[in-house]
Amino acid sequence: MADRPNIVILCTDQQRADSLGCYGDAVARTPNLDALAARGMRFDNHLTPNQICSPSRGAMITGLYPRHHGMTTNGRTMHEGLPTLPGLLAEAGYDTHAVGKLHLRPIMAAAARRCPESVSFWKAGHGDGWTGPYFGYRTADLAIGESLLATEGGHYALWLRDRHPEAVPLYRPEAALDGPPADLDEAWTAAVPDALHYNTWIADWAIAFLERAEPPFMLFVSTPDPHHPFSPPRPWADLFDAAAMPAPDATAGELDAMPGFMFAPPTLDWIDNDAPAVEQGGMARTDGVSRESLARAIALTRGMEAQIDRQFGRVLDRLDAMGFLDKTLVVFTSDHGEFLGRHGLIHKGPPPYLDLVRVGFAMAGPCVPEGEATLAPSSHLDIMPTLLDLAGVDVGGFRRDGESLRPVLEGRSLGRRTRFLEFHPRIDPRAYNHSIVTEAWRLTLYPRAGGDWGELFDLRSDPGEHRNLFNDPDRRAIRDSLAGTLAARFGARPDAGTDLVAKW
Repeated sequence: MADRPNIVILCTDQQRADSLGCYGDAVARTPNLDALAARGMRFDNHLTPNQICSPSRGAMITGLYPRHHGMTTNGRTMHEGLPTLPGLLAEAGYDTHAVGKLHLRPIMAAAARRCPESVSFWKAGHGDGWTGPYFGYRTADLAIGESLLATEGGHYALWLRDRHPEAVPLYRPEAALDGPPADLDEAWTAAVPDALHYNTWIADWAIAFLERAEPPFMLFVSTPDPHHPFSPPRPWADLFDAAAMPAPDATAGELDAMPGFMFAPPTLDWIDNDAPAVEQGGMARTDGVSRESLARAIALTRGMEAQIDRQFGRVLDRLDAMGFLDKTLVVFTSDHGEFLGRHGLIHKGPPPYLDLVRVGFAMAGPCVPEGEATLAPSSHLDIMPTLLDLAGVDVGGFRRDGESLRPVLEGRSLGRRTRFLEFHPRIDPRAYNHSIVTEAWRLTLYPRAGGDWGELFDLRSDPGEHRNLFNDPDRRAIRDSLAGTLAARFGARPDAGTDLVAKW
């Protein structure tokens, strides 16, 4: 056991890959994550198979596509009894612990289901004294949701209400120190002090685990940010000048042909389980948002990213001070991305643009080469088999859709060259889609939309995906060839998944 590496996974929610300095962003202030990538390997072509929180997070810990682990949308549960990364590590003698947002169960599930990540679980008092186990984590300290939702349930909400009850209402937009603007009601400066913010609390509790952990250990540290609403506290909310934010990359008219079923209907209460249903991701056009308000949302997001980097840095500093850093595999990633104004869109939604499915992924520690970057076609499906492989834990005997990235770490190629994506809607079945991504192309088919809508992007000549070639007669042969591969290897499964038990 002594030679097995510790494992620390740092995870964010809804963060674009190009938001980090190590990915070439000149505006970013992410020195700690940049340093992590510099002492390890940065993956520049890493995709999640699904651009929604729970399906993606389920893929990370099972190595399975959402159609196989069952959680095809938020508000569903995974199939019972599936092997998980923390569970197999725990069986191998690891002390496994999670801090923050996991989103492996519906947040709005009914109290009778006793889901530890549901608000009802905590309001009913079931969380008093509960610390796990949970999906293979022997213990857990949970923060549920993001922004004001984080005060509704979980260990963080209990701590805040017990120790600092006066801070609970400070998350609300009514208490904002600045904003929100009239045309973007989810961008404001939160009044809660930074020292009491959930991102600070997550780092504090992660450090507390490190100080009591016995190697080998696995620690999953997951922040709810920079997911919308865009509401960091000071000083992070004031760190970036909105007027200096680069304008999002959008091409006039690129959304003109996009069908209406792709967009979410208006909703005012997105955390109320009884409110009207909204589509997965809440994708919306920015036509009605002023340039100033959108720039403010971008600046606030950059502030959230800088706050997260600072808190992750505290965890890594403590790991180093305890002498664990050189013995620990450290991984950084996010569950999915965010449009943040690209293409004239905000949030996320049915179309799997690379803005949403390409996420940052970096590894450092034992067996990882230093200061390298790769374009290997990696995936969230690979996280589980890779870490089990590097920990010397047998990965045989159960189904997995991913593969170990050890060949890439050793300078060799992966067996795959093609990746597949899938989106399951909650409202309009026409929004269901499945995709094939190759080095040169992304083809997305909407089999329930009558064949009138699809996406075909030339990733070499149009890496930003602004020119949809789906109906270009000169690309019909390419489209048909890709469609044939998609049908043969990842055919449509619009009805896959367990039952929907809650809105989120």
